[in-house]
Amino acid sequence: MSKPEFEKLVDKYLKRECLPDEEILLEKYLDSFQNNNANWNENELGDKQVIEGKIYSELIEKIKNKDRNAIQKVLYSPYLVKIAASIILFITISTGVLFISGVFNKKPLALAWHEKNTKMGEKFIVTLIDGTNITLNADSKLKYPVRFGEDAREVYLEGEAYFEVTHDAKKPFIVHTEDISTTDIGTTFNISAFPNENNIEVSLVDGAVKVSTNAAGFRKGDVILEPTQQLIYNKEDETNKIKTFDDQKTSGWKDNVFIFDNEPLSKVFVDLERAFGVKFELTDKSFSSKKIKANFKNASLWTITEVIRKATGLQYKTVKENNETKRIVFYKK
Repeated sequence: MSKPEFEKLVDKYLKRECLPDEEILLEKYLDSFQNNNANWNENELGDKQVIEGKIYSELIEKIKNKDRNAIQKVLYSPYLVKIAASIILFITISTGVLFISGVFNKKPLALAWHEKNTKMGEKFIVTLIDGTNITLNADSKLKYPVRFGEDAREVYLEGEAYFEVTHDAKKPFIVHTEDISTTDIGTTFNISAFPNENNIEVSLVDGAVKVSTNAAGFRKGDVILEPTQQLIYNKEDETNKIKTFDDQKTSGWKDNVFIFDNEPLSKVFVDLERAFGVKFELTDKSFSSKKIKANFKNASLWTITEVIRKATGLQYKTVKENNETKRIVFYKK
């Protein structure tokens, strides 16, 4: 086994990403050096004490987390058993220190995080290791761990996403968005939390969610939503209101459905820019507040643009770069 192969295998072992066959291979390989340290070539395999220390730091972590099955698995190898005997005294002494320092009460940290960013005009579906499906809207960012912690499943959202959560009563699913935290209680819901917008909206489709925040003006108790209820949190004055909502209007974006129910043209343009990745501009700002009422399902950019032209009486022109439409400019005749 070459040094890079060995280091990669040890790294996967420490991250708990080894396949069963790979674990057996590593353990047998280490066993081969049990009675003959002279066979260990440091130039090829690295410092033996460092490797042993890394593996046993993992063992100590398992002991702190009281993972008995995992401990037995780590100690399967006779080679590792031999080293374990030499550190039992150290663990015994250290345990008292760990209790005093409170380390047993601390949650283990995720080893690594994934981050998915979507561009304008792009949507992306993320399936987490627990089976939860998250549809990420355009111009959004989702941060989620490679594996979840012991007590909760926590993700961080900036922008908008539609969540279909696999419920686990022992390990709640929590979505963090700026000041707001939304906890699943067996649920399907939509969250809109764009940094440049004044409101955060939590819209419950099915099940139940608990919405909480640390903002002083809001924290009169957690709010539990029922299906068809939407919580709108105002970031500026730290207040909220609850109302009913239309599922297609709120989360239809994931199915290319856009429902504008007397929405101001400025808001319509924001939604369309996000969906199509094309900049919409208005030369006459007096039209920004003009209300638009229209429903679109799988409509093309040009169909929607023509409907807006007819509804407003405006004309438009397109601006291209490298043969690709980048801007649509609406102007008065």
